[in-house]
Amino acid sequence: MHDAPTLNAFHIQNEVRQSFGWSEADDAESAIQLQNHLEEHEDWSPANREKAFERVKKQLLNAERVVVIGAAVEENEIKHFNQSGDVFIAADGAVGAVENYSQLACIVSDLDGGAYLDAAASKGQTIIVHAHGDNLLQWKKTLAVWEQYPSVPSLILSHQVTKAISGMYNFGGFTDGDRALCFALSLGVSPERIQLIGFSINRIGQWSGITNVDNKLQKLVWMERIVSELKFGHFIKK
Repeated sequence: MHDAPTLNAFHIQNEVRQSFGWSEADDAESAIQLQNHLEEHEDWSPANREKAFERVKKQLLNAERVVVIGAAVEENEIKHFNQSGDVFIAADGAVGAVENYSQLACIVSDLDGGAYLDAAASKGQTIIVHAHGDNLLQWKKTLAVWEQYPSVPSLILSHQVTKAISGMYNFGGFTDGDRALCFALSLGVSPERIQLIGFSINRIGQWSGITNVDNKLQKLVWMERIVSELKFGHFIKK
């Protein structure tokens, strides 16, 4: 378990890099620097990250329903998932739509979720921090802020390269939303217990931390492909 949930997941990540002109070497450099940066960190050491991983895994496997929240979610949608067995995974800034964190297992983020992500981090929530070539400076800046919080968030680390990196995982996926789905599946959560909300291919959600609309829409095309290949395409709003 904990590997990418489809055999061609790594192939898709390579296709994405080729499509956008990105380098796997840059992705690997960011990931390795992140892993090294936290090697001796008191709160985010490999041992503490593994404890966070096991805690989230147990929470998700014991959930009656795992709800993956995408950036196009409407606040009133979440209110339908208020049963005791409902557990949330939020994609980056979509955590801003979560009124309280009692049902939140974790946030999957490459750290562009802005104030919504920072607010959750300041409350000690668990965040799966994803490293790629374009966010090396961002994760350095963000973690420097987070480590000053009275209650620091718990961290799990992910990457998107083909080789194994100690203390990090490649769960598959590309955007925060589809990577959150891949994460749940990689843990062994039964597909029938997973529901997606806030996934759209033609609308930039209000919780999305974006800087380039055209670029974001291109990324959503890849999100649709990955989610559809995993047989969850019926949850995507057209």
